[in-house]
Amino acid sequence: MLSLPRLLFRAGLLIALLVVMIVTVSFWLAGQRAGWQEVAWHLPSDGAPALKVLQGELDRETKANPNLPGQMLYVRAPSLGLDQTLVAGPGLQPSDDVRVASNTKPFVAAMVMKLVEAEKLRLDAPIGPYLSPKVRAILSEQNYQLDTITLRQLLNHTSGIPDYASVLPFRILTFGPNVLGFAPHWTAEQEIWFAARFGDLGRPGEQFGYADTNYLLAADIIKQAAGHPTIGQAARRMLNWPALGADETYWEAMEPVPAGTRRATQWRGLLDDTGLDVSYDQYGGGGLVMSMDDLGRATRAIVRGEVFKNPVSMAGIMQTPGPDGNAGGYGLGIQPVKLHGEVCWGHGGFWGTSAFHCPRLDITIARSVGQTNAMQGYREGFGPLSHVILLAQAAERTRASPTNK
Repeated sequence: MLSLPRLLFRAGLLIALLVVMIVTVSFWLAGQRAGWQEVAWHLPSDGAPALKVLQGELDRETKANPNLPGQMLYVRAPSLGLDQTLVAGPGLQPSDDVRVASNTKPFVAAMVMKLVEAEKLRLDAPIGPYLSPKVRAILSEQNYQLDTITLRQLLNHTSGIPDYASVLPFRILTFGPNVLGFAPHWTAEQEIWFAARFGDLGRPGEQFGYADTNYLLAADIIKQAAGHPTIGQAARRMLNWPALGADETYWEAMEPVPAGTRRATQWRGLLDDTGLDVSYDQYGGGGLVMSMDDLGRATRAIVRGEVFKNPVSMAGIMQTPGPDGNAGGYGLGIQPVKLHGEVCWGHGGFWGTSAFHCPRLDITIARSVGQTNAMQGYREGFGPLSHVILLAQAAERTRASPTNK
């Protein structure tokens, strides 16, 4: 007969093996349905309406990528007579909402810039005095030199602060139980602690290192400076979603779900993330739930500077550490892409969302593919964006033709 210590040892070993199996299966399931079958979007050769062409190409691309649950694509291009959301795939409606994850970051950066305009914050000031006492204590306990990190460095990801979502202990604890339909609930302070305790701190200002932790700290600073208890409440009061044409937008788990809205399913491999606890991506690095037309219109308003009082603020968010200062690197919550000679600004999100606005042509797209493993950088957003740019440029040339004068 086994002694009690041996029974306890074997029971502990069995539990440990079971945990390892659950974590392994969760990570395996999350890694499935990966890849992106790139499909060249064809321009019309017969003068077909732009809307019909876009819908056909979106349908064709969706069929070529069976790992996608479906796609939603908002397009605004006044020169082409477009301002609507297209869908491809079963069960989707143009008004469906999704978690936009890191597409939240441009709006957090915009709130910071509004507080800079109000002279409550300074971009190049150290972040230490701006942080809440609790967050300041967490970082100080891990020997962070808060007088060497600036607010600007948080927003353009050059602070050297590690990403909490990338440290192994956090990933195991958060994503390991997902196969059981469970995710633990985290606070922003706990996530910041994981980053500070287990991540490697770089030298501020030396290199780009994308980290959600930067935007958790920015959100903490916004709450302190604006005097709002949650970042969701701060966003609603400071950005005024209805004024941006984003009536259905809300900050998940911080605000009531608007009546009449419906969430579309979002997948991470074979795991349905739609109902999982959102706290691992809720506090500034992500958190917003939006329809594609809401996301497109609000992104357009940010890039056009409509949320700011001073044009300098719009120029400020487009200032990048790239070689030409305007079209390379990452700005303050947004980044540029160059397509067919046009510079467009926007961002992407974890579950396959992306939104970009091209100022010269006044073109905006917002897209959801519903599957995080389909993402290849932001390439999944460039097919339709490239297509609409070419259509708009062709229309521009036609209008400028001597035969049309």
